[in-house]
Amino acid sequence: MQLSIHTLKTIMIYALMICPIVLMCQGSNWSDPSTWPDDRVPRVRDNVEIPAGRTIYLDISPPELGAINIRGELIFAETDLELTAKTIVINGGLLQIGTEDAPFEHRATITLNGPDEDLLGMGARHLAVMSGGRLDLHGASANKRSWTQISGSLASGSSELVLAEQPDNWAVGDEFVLAPSGYDPYEAERLTIEEINGNRIRFSPALAYEHYGEIQNYTLGDGTIQELDERAEVGMLTRNIIIQGAEDSQDLRLGGHIMIMQGSGPIQVEGIGLRRMGQPGRAGRYSFHWHLCGDRTGDYVRDCSVYDGLQRGIVVHGTDNVRVENNVGYNIQNHIFIPAEDGNEVGNYFINNLAVLARRVDEGFFAFPNSGKPDRVSDQAEHRPSGFWMRNLHNILIGNHVAGAERGVGFFFDRRARHRDFRYFDALDQPLIYQDNVAHSISVTTVNNNAGSNVAMYARVGHGFGIFIDDFQNEDVELIFEDFVFYKCDMSGVWNESDNVLIRNSVFADNTSAFISGSARVEDALVVGRSANQLGENRVLRHGHDRTGFYTIAQGGKKKPQMRNVSFFNMHEDTDSEAAAFILDFKLEVKPNYVEDIYVEDSRPLWMETRGAPGRSPDGANLYDMDGSLTGYNEPVTVIWPTSPLLRDDCDFVEEWNAYICPPDQFIDVQFDFDPSDVNRIDIDIEQEDGTINYINGQNNHYVRLRGKEDYRLQYNDEQGPQAAIDMGVATYALNPGDFAYLWIPYPFGGATIQSESGVAIPRVGSELSVRNSDQAAYFINRLTGWILFKFEADSEAFHWYRIRPGESDESPDLDDPGSLPPEELGRLGNVSVFPNPISEHTQLNYELFAAAEVSVEIVDVLGRQMGIQFVGFRSAGDHRLPLEFEGLQPGVYSIRISTGSQVVSLPIVKQ
Repeated sequence: MQLSIHTLKTIMIYALMICPIVLMCQGSNWSDPSTWPDDRVPRVRDNVEIPAGRTIYLDISPPELGAINIRGELIFAETDLELTAKTIVINGGLLQIGTEDAPFEHRATITLNGPDEDLLGMGARHLAVMSGGRLDLHGASANKRSWTQISGSLASGSSELVLAEQPDNWAVGDEFVLAPSGYDPYEAERLTIEEINGNRIRFSPALAYEHYGEIQNYTLGDGTIQELDERAEVGMLTRNIIIQGAEDSQDLRLGGHIMIMQGSGPIQVEGIGLRRMGQPGRAGRYSFHWHLCGDRTGDYVRDCSVYDGLQRGIVVHGTDNVRVENNVGYNIQNHIFIPAEDGNEVGNYFINNLAVLARRVDEGFFAFPNSGKPDRVSDQAEHRPSGFWMRNLHNILIGNHVAGAERGVGFFFDRRARHRDFRYFDALDQPLIYQDNVAHSISVTTVNNNAGSNVAMYARVGHGFGIFIDDFQNEDVELIFEDFVFYKCDMSGVWNESDNVLIRNSVFADNTSAFISGSARVEDALVVGRSANQLGENRVLRHGHDRTGFYTIAQGGKKKPQMRNVSFFNMHEDTDSEAAAFILDFKLEVKPNYVEDIYVEDSRPLWMETRGAPGRSPDGANLYDMDGSLTGYNEPVTVIWPTSPLLRDDCDFVEEWNAYICPPDQFIDVQFDFDPSDVNRIDIDIEQEDGTINYINGQNNHYVRLRGKEDYRLQYNDEQGPQAAIDMGVATYALNPGDFAYLWIPYPFGGATIQSESGVAIPRVGSELSVRNSDQAAYFINRLTGWILFKFEADSEAFHWYRIRPGESDESPDLDDPGSLPPEELGRLGNVSVFPNPISEHTQLNYELFAAAEVSVEIVDVLGRQMGIQFVGFRSAGDHRLPLEFEGLQPGVYSIRISTGSQVVSLPIVKQ
């Protein structure tokens, strides 16, 4: 059938009504009707497609449009423009506003306002780049100084400030944010410039809060001068290119979002503002987001502002080698900057960015709820927002500032819930670079004015930290954090969970505590309890402490401070609480811990806390003051818990520290390790000569600290314990080389072999006395009692391992030298007697031990048959009395036989 011309025209018009308007000519202006089919410029809610190979210059502000699909090129003309659309997809094409060589000078605003529907699997209100598409945005406002700091403090009510640097290209009418100076991140203030005179800015409205703007100087212990810079930051928000969500974004919880997809072309963005972006509760819907893009060398976002965000700021996900520089993020829910979302991202540069006011995510709007606690916990830590959150350490952070996080963290290095396939990224052979970063005004939940509540301290819910370093536990990687500054953090400057961390050349000031969790090494640091910046109410820690440098707070004995060249100033008491450079309120890990070259001014050096449950423990914290600089003894000493079993007669009690100061020699750390793995969790204790029980830390590996040159007995508190001793490791470490101790080990399994970690066999000798006279490690098996007496030596550099295994070794020559000992000591037993005899209910055995020994006492008949065991156990040197029991023994003649490792004595007794 042949159609008339009129009918064909009708079909074409109808098709254009239901299909996108397609650009038909190349290099045309949007406003030119001849650019479009049927000479019709796109109208309200039209969908628009720009075909490949075609270029359009946006020279007018179109009406509100539907979806825009850019397969060719859309280039903004140099004029003030507004473009509003449901979504924009750069599908192999180009969206360009200005160039690097000729930045855009006018104002351009892109508004994303689509309904809540999923388009192309990228949700609603997106600006998406895919299939080779390019995003090329260059605002002339990139030449505005992104941020600086104030010079001089400001009172509330002020309307004028002085900047520390020239406000390059700032202008009247520009908006900026002034960062908080206290502990409350909501004391950040958004202001508008009214007048500029050099570095002096007049603004409105007048300030609601005070802001600090001075640099303080402290003379450290080594005589050097260290600056403390707590000047409030000032961040520029105004940019001449704006991409934003619609005005209803907050009400609908549906902002715009930019999503860079795999296979996109170059992404080069500078001098733009992102406002009302992000969609809370939705994964992947962030203000600006590289999504699984692989190597993106050459991509950058710089000199931009991201503010009033509903869901994260600038996010790098599954993408490497992008640069994020000189940006300001302000008033954003969730984390503001994310250099590594999954944990496999590497080589991303985050340089000189400012994050102000990272806000809590509203309840019920986690994008990554934890399956076990979906209402309270997120697998991407959304419940404690941060300025910088990352799961891979192989990304570069230099010169960034975090100025406020609500119940959050400044810098968050988090591997929680990270996929195990990405753990090997921790050990990549690449330098780790974290330098010149600052975090302050990080708040916590206040519970009865106690920031140290469990809500703030522990595990998934912990917050109020300048930096949180999760437990990476990779000995092949040393994480070095240099030139950090942490101040006004409501819980602590540092919470660290890893052993392989070095914090160097850093400053901590006005934090409730400088360090919580002391597994890191800290070198060349300044710690100020109270500086000249008096703004904000300092919280108090658990048990009422505040103004602490190092504070052991978590249970389990996992603290291992190693601090060198640290100066402490002004640990003042704000309340009736103790304030000190070191507050030790639980066990320090029984591994090498020390302080050295410590300088303390106007501060209590230390306080041993005993008010909580940990204070009732018979063991507890002890700290090695390597050179006596912390305590002022000017020689090596060990600081001991007041009820510690390590106490000796030569320790001094210092009441104002609630601590004993002891000579450092003869303290040995011991670790026990058991195989096979199914018996690793056995319950063991150590008993000293005086009967004191040392409770063992840990489960798989058991740690304890002992006095040297004394006897200790290993005892098992469950049935599988003795079986575990078939293959047992003992590791030792001493404060001084050459220290040793004697360990009695129950081993009722026949022969045993002990080897050092290098495979050298430890000599087995013929008697207990030979062990004690040995000038090296040695052991003796007492087959009568089923015990091994093992003399071990301790190293002073690292743990030194011994492994005890089944199998008999050759007995070494006897190490006793009878000519060098008095005759009575050869027998070991002296003054052995039984009284009264014939026996009665009051009969007791009296004996003297010239050295500690394992003792067994039994009754035998005239044929040598055992009739009963009176005692088997460890006894120290000295006089002993043992009441004897004879219930059920028939009248007759018997013997009391007392045995040690080197002697047996029998005394006849008569029962009438």
